Amino acid sequence: MVKTKVKEKRAEDKKRKKKDGNPSLSKYYDRFKAYGLPLIALLLAYWGFRIRNITSNYKTFLDPDTFFHYEMYKQAITHWIPKYFAYANPPTGIKAGGYLGLYTVQAAFYKMVSVFGYSQLGAFKLWPPFVGAVTILTAYFVGKKLHSDWAGLWTAAFMAFSYANFSKTYSGNNRGEGPFMMFFFLTVFLLMAYLDEKDWNPKKITSGFFFLVTSLLYMAVWTGSTFGVSILLLFAGTTVLVYFIFGQMESLKRFTLDFFPLFGLSLLLGWGLSYTGFIGIKWFLLFAIEVFVALTVLAGIMLYGERFGLNYSDKKHRFAVVTAIAIAGFLGFYAYLGSDLTKFLGAATQSNPLYQTVAELAKTNWKTIASYYSVKSKDAMVFILSLLGFAIVGLRFVRKLARNDPTGHKEIFLVAYYLGSLYLLLLAVRFVFQASGAILLLAGVGVGEIFIFVEEMRESVTTKALYAILLMLLFVPLPLISAQYMGIMARSTAKAQGSVPSDWVETLNWLKNNSNPLDSATSWWDYGYWIESSLLSHRRSATDGGHAYDRRYIVADFFSHYGNESEQDFEAWELNYLITWQQDIYKFNAISYLGGAITYGEYKNNPMFQVLPAQYIQYANESGKTVVYINTGNHAYQPALTIDLTRGRIIQGRGDIPYVLYIFSGYGLLAYQKIAFSNFVRLAFRIPFSFEQWDAQKLFANFKLVHASGGVSIYKFRPFAVYRIDRFENGTWKAFYSTLSGGKLPLGEQRLRLWISAFGRDVKNATLIFEAYNGSVIVKREVLAENLNMDHLNETPVEVNLTVPNATSYRFVLVQDGPVGVLDGPVYVNGKDVSPSYVLGEGKSGELKLTAAFREERVVDLYLRASVVYYVAPNGKDIYQEKFYLEPHQDIIAYVPVKKAINVKAGDNEITVEASMPEGVFENYINQLYEKYGKDKVVIVRKRVEPVFITEKGYVVWEG
Repeated sequence: MVKTKVKEKRAEDKKRKKKDGNPSLSKYYDRFKAYGLPLIALLLAYWGFRIRNITSNYKTFLDPDTFFHYEMYKQAITHWIPKYFAYANPPTGIKAGGYLGLYTVQAAFYKMVSVFGYSQLGAFKLWPPFVGAVTILTAYFVGKKLHSDWAGLWTAAFMAFSYANFSKTYSGNNRGEGPFMMFFFLTVFLLMAYLDEKDWNPKKITSGFFFLVTSLLYMAVWTGSTFGVSILLLFAGTTVLVYFIFGQMESLKRFTLDFFPLFGLSLLLGWGLSYTGFIGIKWFLLFAIEVFVALTVLAGIMLYGERFGLNYSDKKHRFAVVTAIAIAGFLGFYAYLGSDLTKFLGAATQSNPLYQTVAELAKTNWKTIASYYSVKSKDAMVFILSLLGFAIVGLRFVRKLARNDPTGHKEIFLVAYYLGSLYLLLLAVRFVFQASGAILLLAGVGVGEIFIFVEEMRESVTTKALYAILLMLLFVPLPLISAQYMGIMARSTAKAQGSVPSDWVETLNWLKNNSNPLDSATSWWDYGYWIESSLLSHRRSATDGGHAYDRRYIVADFFSHYGNESEQDFEAWELNYLITWQQDIYKFNAISYLGGAITYGEYKNNPMFQVLPAQYIQYANESGKTVVYINTGNHAYQPALTIDLTRGRIIQGRGDIPYVLYIFSGYGLLAYQKIAFSNFVRLAFRIPFSFEQWDAQKLFANFKLVHASGGVSIYKFRPFAVYRIDRFENGTWKAFYSTLSGGKLPLGEQRLRLWISAFGRDVKNATLIFEAYNGSVIVKREVLAENLNMDHLNETPVEVNLTVPNATSYRFVLVQDGPVGVLDGPVYVNGKDVSPSYVLGEGKSGELKLTAAFREERVVDLYLRASVVYYVAPNGKDIYQEKFYLEPHQDIIAYVPVKKAINVKAGDNEITVEASMPEGVFENYINQLYEKYGKDKVVIVRKRVEPVFITEKGYVVWEG
């Protein structure tokens, strides 16, 4: 009997072997999947690292924001969590905020790799390609865990060579998005490993522990990590709803008991760590905890509602319960957020004029999707494969529901992640990278499903293996082509000029070597991080890519206007230098719009500048009158005005187009009429043209050219400057000096009239002094006038009498109160660090402790300066109306005395005082604005309460 059974078993084995083919091939195929595919994924990660590391040859960085991140990273190496940055938002600096964990993690990475000889800069440049490589490898394991080995391999392949992923993980781009994706993928993998284990065992405990660790890390490295929390919330809510509606109560119970305590603990730990600054999304974590509690209550109702009389007998009743709860939840959600619900759901949209001008916040279109999610160029193949993967995931999920398979949560996660990523992608271009996680994962699933289909065919192992090899050969060209394409792009990027053009490098090095370490400089905000960088000028900048957004309106107002309309109190920022760049003609639509020179319709439809080849410019003589045409071959136009700088001529035109033509040597520049005589045009191109008499003289008196390199110019800012001097001679006043023409001070008894340009602030109770020098030795000092007052919008000359001695140099000095010093450390109120640009609210008081730096020993008075930046919208607040335009304002409301006569030394000074802000300082002033302009036309951009030091200063208004 036993022999018979053995014979039968042997016969069955022979039949099976005959059907399946060579059993050793099956063994080798299994080994290839077990060991070969991870090895290939490792090679892909290495290859991806090599491509991303090509750009590490730069002396600095490719991404402007990375300059700021480098400064904070250097602080983190010493302090772990940065507290303060002195070089942004002068004169106060900024309290460190946002994703400070990014810098802590990078500092820890430096500590590890420094043992291999990496410097701080070297480790910083190594970090992004390292992040990219780890993400590629992690993507393999996530794809494998959520679908199959093949899905993991193809996800890793797409991620290794995808431009969407490369865009934030190449060396020189050290933003938080890349590390977020790396840690989020690790979190997802660990979560799925945790949920896969039915019983509590070492594997489940280990997975759960490291899930908590990586979830805190993904929250810490990017402010946008709210996306990751949202995906896990969506995953939790969708899973319990689906399990409940389809009656999978055991799966619901197991998922709830497994996932909810772990995820809840993650949120609570994140919220706790947010108080240290390590995690920067405290506000959202509080909201997430509230949503999580609501989900927990919902799950409890689903699991135990029948005990209290709820009917769960069929899908209709269960669906009705869910619907009722959903409606109640939505109403509660709306009540909680109020009218901000829409804004909350669309936080990344262009919700104000400033955001309208940011290219990264533009709506994503198909062209962008096709260019980022392609194998080569703009084929969109990877995105199309992700749609296939999404459809397959949906079908697999339906099949699992039908089979009552408890692992359906994996498909739910894929659906939630993909749909959430698509929503994010459609909000703005800036989220192309973040969406790449889900899109590349689903593309991998799409290809992986084809391999799974082959493996599940009713064929021999040999046949299936051959099919798999054939599929490999069929799909391998995709990553190979993509790798070649990405390699070319990376090498091209590495050879390009980079984010800091040579003219800027030379200019900023000059500034570093020829200015005081406490000086500040400003330009358009795009270049603020360059100015602040310790690798370049290492000077303070009034506005940059992430700070002092309100000042962008003010800089734009100055650049896009001229005369009194352009004047702002730049000394309130402790501004010392202004930098202009001719290439900003290509950004001037945004600058003109934010400065209020043009409407929204003009911003969208009318280029502010157009560069013309010399051959397009033609002179003609019509009836004895010289005219200028712009002849493109098909059409000929006369501009409104032509200013020929090569011949020194101004020629009126018919105005066929609303532009002014500037003619330079070898080319012409068409400037839109509204901004053609703006401060930017004259300063950037050094044009001494004055649309209104003496206007250019005044401008170049307040802004004195001190250095130029190519198209970049540095101007020293002087709040008060003499732009014209008249001499009383033979009964009349005759001008003998002007800013642009120059002129020497005559010797002997003189009766002079000094024309002083007061830029952005009034002359108050000032003293005018004359000084004469022989070399560095003063030979005469005379007070010419006292108690001088002058309205900066209605300047009048100052008449003086003096005797000019024979000396080597002379100067006029205006002495009046003005701001001095800058903050150089964190600001504390009652022991708590606060924002240095808003230290106390209205009606608040406390012990104020700060560090202030001065150039020299002085006696100063400390004030709290209340100011507001706002804009008036004469045509209404709807920023999408063609006729919308704005008028920016920066008003100083009050100086609140804190302490008089403080003796300070050169360098840093620790100062502790009692301070308080009166009630209603802003409220009263803003109500006056509403009365003046109408409440429906005033938008408050920002309020400031800044510690400032005032003392008597000597302003050199003229020297020669």
